[in-house]
Amino acid sequence: MSKQKFTSPRGELHWVNITGNGKPDLNGKPKFSADLICTPEEAAPLVELIDQLWEENKPKGAKAPKSTGYKEMEDGNIRFSFKTDTTYPSGDKKEIKVYDAQAKQVQLDAQVGNGSIGKVAGMAAVYDAGVAARGVTLYLDQCQIIHLKRYEGGAAEFAAEEDGDFVEEGFTAEKL
Repeated sequence: MSKQKFTSPRGELHWVNITGNGKPDLNGKPKFSADLICTPEEAAPLVELIDQLWEENKPKGAKAPKSTGYKEMEDGNIRFSFKTDTTYPSGDKKEIKVYDAQAKQVQLDAQVGNGSIGKVAGMAAVYDAGVAARGVTLYLDQCQIIHLKRYEGGAAEFAAEEDGDFVEEGFTAEKL
């Protein structure tokens, strides 16, 4: 078996994009995605499941996987990266089911900000795209939001700069 369903441990959510049209990946294909950061102790059962899936199903001749869907960060915590297409092969739109802290399905009316606490459910699958591209992908199917931090935008506000010459009216370009 080269696939395994899972529910992640509880962790800190980052870069969550699970609504609307998703976010384009590096190839321009829209994806739903989320990262989950856990302590090594919390992450251990999912890391073990992924490693065991790889060892039991790795392609013949494969050694180390290119990716496993998780990575140890500088602070020792583990970052899991989940993703999935926004449409099924049939072309039908895919929806990520969202649950609240009581495991009740809800309609998400806010963007999930970094630092929210939650869990992810999905499928781990071994992939083989040739010798240089073999590993495990973590597919995102559902997300439980336990503590929501609403995304509020990424930029701070600016203050007026008295010595500036670029204003809505009367701008003149000069060499600095």
